Amino acid sequence: MSAGRSSTNIRASSMTRPMPQLNNTSNVSSVTRSIQTGSMNVTPSSVRSRPLTVVRQGSTERANISTQNIPSTVSISQRRISNDTTRLTITSQDRSTLTINQQYANGAVNESSNDDPEQCEPNGYNLAATMKTNEDSTSAKASSIDRQNTQSYLLLESQLKSGGLTGLHNLGNTCFMNSVLQCLSNTKPLLLFCYKEDLDTHFNRSSTSVMKGSLMKEYGNLIRTMWSSSSSHSVVSPSAFKSIVGRFASRFVGYAQQDSQEFLRYLLQGLHEDVNRVQQKPSPSKIDEKAEEKKKETERARTSWERCLLYDNSAIADIFAGQLKSTLECTHCQYQSTTFDMFWDLSIPLPRNKSSSSVQECIQLFMSKEELDGNEKPMCAKCKQKRRCTKKFSIQKCPDILVLHLKRFSQARGRTKLNTHVDFPIINLKLDDLADVMSTSYEGPVPTYNLFGISNHSGTAYSGHYTAQCKHPFTNQWHEFNDSSVYSLSEKSRFISSNAYVLFYERNK
Repeated sequence: MSAGRSSTNIRASSMTRPMPQLNNTSNVSSVTRSIQTGSMNVTPSSVRSRPLTVVRQGSTERANISTQNIPSTVSISQRRISNDTTRLTITSQDRSTLTINQQYANGAVNESSNDDPEQCEPNGYNLAATMKTNEDSTSAKASSIDRQNTQSYLLLESQLKSGGLTGLHNLGNTCFMNSVLQCLSNTKPLLLFCYKEDLDTHFNRSSTSVMKGSLMKEYGNLIRTMWSSSSSHSVVSPSAFKSIVGRFASRFVGYAQQDSQEFLRYLLQGLHEDVNRVQQKPSPSKIDEKAEEKKKETERARTSWERCLLYDNSAIADIFAGQLKSTLECTHCQYQSTTFDMFWDLSIPLPRNKSSSSVQECIQLFMSKEELDGNEKPMCAKCKQKRRCTKKFSIQKCPDILVLHLKRFSQARGRTKLNTHVDFPIINLKLDDLADVMSTSYEGPVPTYNLFGISNHSGTAYSGHYTAQCKHPFTNQWHEFNDSSVYSLSEKSRFISSNAYVLFYERNK
């Protein structure tokens, strides 16, 4: 295993429709019908045109992936993924309408010279009252849409409560893939994304996607099949999905045993590309380092996110991505250089020469200062030469789904596996309880996380078996997934073992 230290675009849409020319009475009936059916938005010429009402669909924290673990053939270390993206969508149901009487349509209304919005026009038309009525109507329609969305979600939730307990056939050493698929299957926001009725409209069919949406399509088909049965004895074959994965990443062609964490990274990258909202990337721009250094740290972090928006922006990144702050300090002149990088998971080391540890201790070890010397000496911007430096990580932004990879495999003296017993909380993993883990410029309350998935590895570095333990996203019941077999788990003490390899935590909201 490689060390793998990992490193918003507000898409708003607004428009106004100009008032049509109403020159005679014969046009009024057709215009009125258009207004009543919602196919036309008419703005009186005496009123300033204003954008249509928009409904906020939602926003999630978004980020990028550092790909030191990912081979160069699929590296996206130069890419940037957006975070804190708010998508605004205009629907025809949100369009406000105005009721215009025949006198007004014939031009019988004169503009009032009085600025009092409560004053009625000579023909009895009260502009302020009409606008207030339109706003109330729009608000009522928005509330109606919210209720419909809530009802649709509750209906989907009731359908999914009895699903998801489906095993996966082992196609020949594919337990590593099955383990990851079960953990992702129980990742609630990703599951709901796969059930979007308009999922195909999210596919990126531009040159920025290798698979042009086919990987996401096949993944969605597999997930929906896994959740269509209410029986814990049902089993499906992921062969079609595996075939598509092999087209994206050739290393997964065939049936050799692979690493579940490496497969996870390849898969998330491929899914991200398939639904990347950016379909034409701009040319890289040169960053003025001196100007950057003059900004406040919070502003620099925010600017880093904004640059990401120009290159990568997907629902996958919305779910899994976070931001790290990296601080280099020259031991000669004490000059500090700070950069911000994106991650989709954290590969955290295990303490050496210890039979047991805790995930908090492993996170703390990952974030602690390390010395860069010898061939690792970086160039000091102030000294203008390579100097011995210290490097430290801290979390700048927290993802919705926090994936922790326990680095059990080492290449130091041949491929070996550390069987250290790592204790980890099932509920309320608190990052703010850990010293120097959160960035000093972190904004907002620090979230707590609840465990919902574990990819386990038993055996040696050369021969082993992968299983998964997952919490159902709707019933909160735990189950163990061992390829085609699914078992109910009642004793949570069975979760914590020296086999735990990749931990999936969800933000406690």
